[in-house]
Amino acid sequence: MTHMPRRRLAALGVSIAASALLAGCVATGGTAAGPAVGEDESGPLVLQSRFTDAEKGGMEQLVAGFNELGEGEVELNSIPTSTFNAQLPTYLTSATPPDVYTWYAGQATRDFAEQDLLLDLSDVWESGMGDFSPALRELSQTEDGTEVFVPTGYYWWGVYYFKSDFEKLGIEPPTTWDEFLAACDQIKSQGVNPLTMGLSDNAWLASAWFDYLDLRINGGDYHLDLLSGDESFDSPEVRAVFDEFAKVLPFFDPAVLGTSHNQAMSDFAQGKSAMYLLGAWAQPSVPEDRRDDLAFFQFPIIDPDVPVAEEAPTDGFIASVKSTRPQLAKRFLEYVASAEAQSMLMKGQQGTALAANPEAEQTLDELASQGKEMLESAAQVTQFFNRDAGDALQGPADAALTQFIAQPENIDAILEEWQAAAERVRAGS
Repeated sequence: MTHMPRRRLAALGVSIAASALLAGCVATGGTAAGPAVGEDESGPLVLQSRFTDAEKGGMEQLVAGFNELGEGEVELNSIPTSTFNAQLPTYLTSATPPDVYTWYAGQATRDFAEQDLLLDLSDVWESGMGDFSPALRELSQTEDGTEVFVPTGYYWWGVYYFKSDFEKLGIEPPTTWDEFLAACDQIKSQGVNPLTMGLSDNAWLASAWFDYLDLRINGGDYHLDLLSGDESFDSPEVRAVFDEFAKVLPFFDPAVLGTSHNQAMSDFAQGKSAMYLLGAWAQPSVPEDRRDDLAFFQFPIIDPDVPVAEEAPTDGFIASVKSTRPQLAKRFLEYVASAEAQSMLMKGQQGTALAANPEAEQTLDELASQGKEMLESAAQVTQFFNRDAGDALQGPADAALTQFIAQPENIDAILEEWQAAAERVRAGS
C-alpha cells in the first residue's frame, strides 16, 4: 500500500480545529441536480450509522431535515459502533451495500478508496464546499486528490477527572509529566486507582496512551511517519515511548485488561479510579448528577522542546461506489455539509464535538470551549491511531499494547512482533 505524505498535512501550520477549519463556508442546502439516467429511485437511500444512544438523536434530526426538503428519501440504520466497525468492509464489498456511511477522515477512508469501494464526491466539494480549508480537504482526499469524504465535526481528547474527587485527594491538575507521575503516586497512596481503561471490550483505548506518549516524546511528524510505515515500531524512538509508558503501568487498575469500558466508566464515576484518558464522546456516559463535576486536563508535557500536538479526530460521511442512487447520495451529502444540517447534528451530540462548518449554530459548554481552545493552540493535530495508520493496523496495535500491559518485561519481543505484523498487514493490503 502507498500512503499520502503526512508531513504535507502537518506542515499546513494550523490545526484542523483552528482557523484552518474556521475560515470557510459551505452550501446551505441540497443540489438542484436531478437523478442520473437509469438511477434507481424505487427505494430510499440507506444511511448506515455507527451512532447510537445519545448521538442517535442528531442523526435522526439530520435525516428528517433532508427528507423534509422533498429531494429524496433517506432511511437511517443505526448499528453499535463495535459491530459497525467490524462489518464495514463486508458492507462495502457486498453486492448490494448500503448507500452512505458515517466514518472517519484520513487513512481510514483512504484504505477503502484504494480498493475502489467509495463514490467520488468531487462534485459535492466543487458545488458547495470550495471554501473548506486545505487541511480539511486533504483529510477528505485519496492519494491522487479525489474527494471521497464529507466532514461533519471533530473532537478533543483529554485526561478526565472529577473536580470534587481531586479536591478530596488534594490533587491539582498536572501540566508536566513529572507532576503527573507525582499526582498518580499521591492518589495511589490514598487507596484509589489513579488510572483506568476498559480494555476487555475496547482494546483500542490503549492506543490513546501510545499516541500521546509518542506525540509528546517524538513529535507529530515522527508519529505520522511511524503510522504511515516510514518508521519502525521496533525503533529506539518507540522504545523510548514504552520506557515512559512503563512508569504509569503501576498506577492503572490492576484489573484493567479484564475490565469493560462500561465498568471502567462506572468505577471512574464512583471515585474508585481517579483519571481516564478519553475522547469527548465519552462525556454522556458520565451519570447526569456528576456531569457538572466533570473536567479534563491536557495530556502532560514530557519534553518542552517538542511542539505540542493534539489528537483531533474528524468524523463525517462516505458513500459506496456501488450505490444505485449516486445522485441522491450526493444531494444528501451536500445537505450534510450545510450549516443547517450540522447544527442539527451537533445538538444530538451533547457537546461532545465541534462542528466542521463554522457557520453552524452551536452552544459550547465549559468542556467544549476548553477543548476548542486546546486544539486551536496546538502546533499540530493528528487523528487517532487507526485513522492515521489505517484501520487494518489497529489489530496489531491492540495486540502489542495489551501484551505490554500484561508483560512489560517482554517489550523487545513485543515491538519486534508489532513491526513484523505491521509489515504483513501492509504487504497484504
